[in-house]
Amino acid sequence: MRVIVNPRHAAHAAPVEFEDGAVIPCYERPDRFGAIRAAMESAGGFTFEDPPAATEDDLAAVHDRAYVAYLREASAGAGAKVQWPSVFPYGPGPRATGPLALRGRFSFDTYAPVLRGTFAAALGGASAALRAADLVGSGAERAVYVLTRPPGHHAERDRCGGYCYFNNAALAAERLSKLGRVAVLDLDVHHGNGTQHAFYDRADVLTVSVHGDPATLYPFFSGNADETGTGAGLGANLNLPLPPGTGPKEYRRALAAAVEAVGRFRPAHLVLAFGADTHEADPIGGFKLPTGFYREMAAAVRGLGLPTVVVQEGGYHLGSVGESVVQLLRGLTAPA
Repeated sequence: MRVIVNPRHAAHAAPVEFEDGAVIPCYERPDRFGAIRAAMESAGGFTFEDPPAATEDDLAAVHDRAYVAYLREASAGAGAKVQWPSVFPYGPGPRATGPLALRGRFSFDTYAPVLRGTFAAALGGASAALRAADLVGSGAERAVYVLTRPPGHHAERDRCGGYCYFNNAALAAERLSKLGRVAVLDLDVHHGNGTQHAFYDRADVLTVSVHGDPATLYPFFSGNADETGTGAGLGANLNLPLPPGTGPKEYRRALAAAVEAVGRFRPAHLVLAFGADTHEADPIGGFKLPTGFYREMAAAVRGLGLPTVVVQEGGYHLGSVGESVVQLLRGLTAPA
């Protein structure tokens, strides 16, 4: 299987994060990438390549140009410091022009600091996703996996958050939408708010997500079952939130409903935003899926028979994330 890697992922390495007033090591760290690649190399059957660099025009298909410019300039000016947003827009007609204020203008939480290498790492992920979309869209490959971090599905059009800066899955889906209808199936434990919002008013891109109930799990403000799209996109968004402690039995039912919805939509291409943070050992997910379940998950997706771009999202337990990815990709490419 062809794997497009983010060659600059390690340029972004946030040292800590804040949780309930405590400072803890950041779960989203370069070791995640290394654990996945090591497991894939050990399993064999994968070929790895770097992508050509995406342009800012490519990013503008999904992201606001002012946001892209901010992230580039803030990264360049970060030096040895970690830039954390601390104040967010408030009041009627909020405006901000200074660099400190813009941290809050272009962020929606404190989980996405900007470092010197943040822009390079985020651009590398976007480049990998777009290269994968081009390979699948041209028919050169039936399925391509994007090995990248930081993840992307929380990134909004003009805001970073949830460890995410550029929305890799949305960029791939937007590129593929030029060739016909596209479905994005998000199987991360956290709802992909940015991906949903990128296509919420469009009828040509279906977004489907199976995730933890936002009543108790990040990102809290999106991912409810009654969010079904608006305008031309009404009915083209499906959320299937599940409670904490969800195991294979409960997840299997939701996955079947998600796959059925994708099949009814009859897309030309599929983008699978995969997060291994649904694993039973994940430190922040709260689901109870064993490693072997990911092969079953992939078999359900494979049954759609669609050319597929798989984009790596979450997965924070270093001891299981690599084998979880291998099981998923093996199941996705297994003979019928």
